[in-house]
Amino acid sequence: MIDTGITRRSSRPARFAMLVGTVLIVAAAMPATAQKLGGQLNYLGWEGYDEPEAFKPMTDQGVVFNRTYIGNNDELIAKLRAGGAGTYDVGNINSRYLGPMVKQGMIMPIDESKLAHHQSLFRAFKDFGRVDGKLYTVPVFFGFSTLCYRTDLVPTPTWDFYKDPKFIGKYGVAPNPLGDIYVWAMVLGKGMDARKWTQDDLKQIKERGLAEFRNAKTLVATPGEQKDLLIRGDVVLTTDCYDAVAVGATAQGAKVVSVIPPGPRKIWVDMYFIFNGAKNIDAAYAYLNTALSPEGQAIMAKKMELSVSNQDAYKQLPADLVKKLGYEQANELIAGSEFNILPDPDPKPPHVSIRDLYAAFDEIKAAVKK
Repeated sequence: MIDTGITRRSSRPARFAMLVGTVLIVAAAMPATAQKLGGQLNYLGWEGYDEPEAFKPMTDQGVVFNRTYIGNNDELIAKLRAGGAGTYDVGNINSRYLGPMVKQGMIMPIDESKLAHHQSLFRAFKDFGRVDGKLYTVPVFFGFSTLCYRTDLVPTPTWDFYKDPKFIGKYGVAPNPLGDIYVWAMVLGKGMDARKWTQDDLKQIKERGLAEFRNAKTLVATPGEQKDLLIRGDVVLTTDCYDAVAVGATAQGAKVVSVIPPGPRKIWVDMYFIFNGAKNIDAAYAYLNTALSPEGQAIMAKKMELSVSNQDAYKQLPADLVKKLGYEQANELIAGSEFNILPDPDPKPPHVSIRDLYAAFDEIKAAVKK
């Protein structure tokens, strides 16, 4: 497990069965102004973040979920643009997209009087999701970028593992375009606000990434492949890892842990919101309230083994999972991390654009064949 206890999200979270009482969730799911829920609710986001058991009180009230899943964050933006306003009611995405989505009118301000659990979030999240004083999103899941490594084969890695002879030619890279670029920027001291990055900054970030890719043994496509390579000892470390990989490898006898190396930390937060043009507003607020409720978050935390934002949810989790998710350290770690911010949609030279970031990553992959 992770040294600090905080876990990281898989893009396709595992599912595990469990049961939790639903009476309290029904109350939590009801928006303050709603008399009765019902109708269609069009969902666009990650599979698992709409966990049917967690949202069952809404379906029991007559809400019908129409689910459209994404394979990456950019896919949500593309699907939203293709469908137009009114196609989707609610969704979730990485918090780095908050600024551009607000600026482009994709999501609506949230009426805080209709949120039942906002005051129960970790205090480090108290100002999360605000733009110009207005609340647009709420945090539900969070974690930190980590490395997984074999404790019996190599020492605890730093972020400079890629140039350490103990690791060179022995580690696997799990390509994650924006995730990787933000990590490289972080360790170079560039910060997490890409609106401030210049073309010279991006050149240095790209050089850092090229070195990491060149010194790797292989590229790793999936979390399952990460686990298998670590178990066999084919690699001694993998990047962009998460706690479930280490847990799975350990269960099969390998000495693997996930770690946040000393120094700066890259946090990820997945936020929930209501799209502009949403047609079922009452059900949309019920969706936010259920996602924020301790009961709903406890269900999803157990199923996906992810850290959640409502402190009261941890009271409903087994003690070993509470420890594993790093509850005691969460406020400190969140407060000490810088949130990712995308470049401006229309940057002025010499600042970078989102296209520049993807182009730099593509050039790295093209230059290094593994």
